[in-house]
Amino acid sequence: MSDTLGMIAAALLTLAILTRVWRVNISFRIAEYILLGVLAGYVAAVALRDVLFPGLLTPLLADPLGQPVLLFSLLMALLLGLRFVTDSALRNLGLLPLGILLGAGGALALAGAARGTLAPQLLAASELSFFPAGPDWLSILAVLVSTLVTVAVLIFLFQRQPDTGAMPKGWLKSLSYLGYLAVMIALGALLASTAGARVVLLIDRVQYFLDLLRF
Repeated sequence: MSDTLGMIAAALLTLAILTRVWRVNISFRIAEYILLGVLAGYVAAVALRDVLFPGLLTPLLADPLGQPVLLFSLLMALLLGLRFVTDSALRNLGLLPLGILLGAGGALALAGAARGTLAPQLLAASELSFFPAGPDWLSILAVLVSTLVTVAVLIFLFQRQPDTGAMPKGWLKSLSYLGYLAVMIALGALLASTAGARVVLLIDRVQYFLDLLRF
C-alpha cells in the first residue's frame, strides 16, 4: 500500500510539473514548493547529521582549544548566518565567509577542470582515432575542428568587454558566432534528451497504473 501511494503521489507531482508547459498554475506552484521544501529539508538534515555534528560540533565539545581550524570554521559559519539579519552592518560581515567560500571553490574548480578534465581530454584527443577505418588526416582534422569549436565557445562566453560591453570584431566575431551555434546545438540536444527521459518516465508510470487497474 505504501509503495502504491508513493507511486500515485509521484505521478501526480509529475503531472503537476508538466502542466508548466501550458502555463504557470496553482498545481505547478504547489508541486514546485513541495519539491523545493523537501530538497532543502533533506540537505539540511544530511548536513547536520553527517557534517556539522560529527565533523565540527563533536570534536569542539571534546577539545575546544585544541581544534583551531574547527574554531575558525565555526566562526565563519556564524558570520555566514549574519547574512539573514536585517541590520546592514552586521549583514555585510557575512560577506567574508561567502567570499572565502566562493574564492576557494572557484580556484579548486578551475584547477580541477584544467588538471583533471581539460588537459587529459586534450591529450586523449591527440591520441584518439575518430575514424579508425579512414586516413590519418581525417582524425587530425576532427581533433582540430573540436579544438576550434571549444575555443569558439570560450570566445562566445567572454565576448563582451566588462567596461564597454563592446562586441568582438573581425575573425573574433566569426568565432563567437560559431561558438553561439555550438552552444545552441548542445543545449537543444540536452533539452531533447531531458524531455525524452521525462516522457518515458511518465509513460512508465501510466503503464504501471494501467497494470494495477487490470488486477
